[in-house]
Amino acid sequence: MLKLTLEQKKKGIKEEFTYVNSNGRMSKQYTYRGMYITWDNQILHGKWYYWRASYYGSLDAAITGIDRHINHYKTK
Repeated sequence: MLKLTLEQKKKGIKEEFTYVNSNGRMSKQYTYRGMYITWDNQILHGKWYYWRASYYGSLDAAITGIDRHINHYKTK
């Protein structure tokens, strides 16, 4: 379910680690352009990715948010 596609790998997304505790909580952390994106199966039923106090419905949407953030501060 949460495996990176070849296209996502080409964009530069890296899966840093996966953590599972004894209660069944699973967390994954991804890196894109030096920024961390987190997925957790207990944050809003595991349907959202979290980056900088924002929730995204997919990993690609989080990437778009990071690109928008970087472009905004690059132009200033």
